[in-house]
Amino acid sequence: MADFKIDTHQHIFPPHIKRVLEGKSSLAQGFLGPEWSPDLSLEFMARNNIGTSILSCAIPFTILLEDATEIATLSRETNEYLASLRDQYPSKFGFFATVPSLEDPKRCIEEIDYALSILKADGVALFTSYGSKYLGHADFEPVWAELNRHATIIFTHPTMEGMEKSIREPFLIPRALIDWSHETTRMATHLIMTDTVQKFPACKIILSHGGGTLPFVAGRIADIPMQERLSGKSPEDFLEAARSFYFDLALVGHGAPLKLLLDFAKIGHVLYGSDFPFVQEHNVIQQLQVVDHVRVDSGSSIGGESRRAALDDQLGSETARLPEPLMQVTRRAAEVLFARFRT
Repeated sequence: MADFKIDTHQHIFPPHIKRVLEGKSSLAQGFLGPEWSPDLSLEFMARNNIGTSILSCAIPFTILLEDATEIATLSRETNEYLASLRDQYPSKFGFFATVPSLEDPKRCIEEIDYALSILKADGVALFTSYGSKYLGHADFEPVWAELNRHATIIFTHPTMEGMEKSIREPFLIPRALIDWSHETTRMATHLIMTDTVQKFPACKIILSHGGGTLPFVAGRIADIPMQERLSGKSPEDFLEAARSFYFDLALVGHGAPLKLLLDFAKIGHVLYGSDFPFVQEHNVIQQLQVVDHVRVDSGSSIGGESRRAALDDQLGSETARLPEPLMQVTRRAAEVLFARFRT
């Protein structure tokens, strides 16, 4: 395992979901879903030195179905399918469980308990909002209480709800191109300002795509007096909470945003993510050509000896403090975060 990446942001896209999504033109907005199968994932992983992938479904079932019972049934089927892949390839695949809408708390809580207690999922995938309610909404507190009870690792992903809000003039610019990064930032800010992060401290929350725009705008949000007046959090408290999230590197394959993220995130809170198959393999490789050249050492632009020493202290490393590839740092962070790597 020591020579391999751990990919915490890789998706499934089964044919039945692909057909439904592409058949709804108002949702697809020109999107042509990739071909996907377990074998294609395994081949991709082998070519790109990925040892383990934590799989998730990036499509909220609320955009495919209207009936709450049908959504719950599809969530259960998807989780049992993901568990079967994990059981077939236990060292290669883990999974984040899919759950019904948080606006259906009873079914959502039932699925969380089933997925974590019976199927032994590695965590739970949540979307940034449900029915225009962001994750810190008071209506969702019973769900958060259940997640906290299980000390859940929560993988968050921008939602496909609200696609009708895409820019349409003079031509269509889908929300996925620009708004998804802001969705993650809105959700993270909402979680902080509503005290959700503080109320449910056993939960570990991963922000997709490098945290969206959060590393760039967190200081601005923290410093505007309105923030403290509304939330009661000092600028220092807001920034501490913002840095407490985990961040994956999906689509963070350029020097400037990568440096910004690594300077912002806490030690041991950066994870690798490919976003395959929605990000095509040649794009993944292009980004890896940047990420693979980043090393954490005293001459690095992203930290220095104090950062490396802090990483050793947090992750319990007994190795010599030598220049270390970023991908090795992300793997060690995942090994600490996920119980599957500690057994």
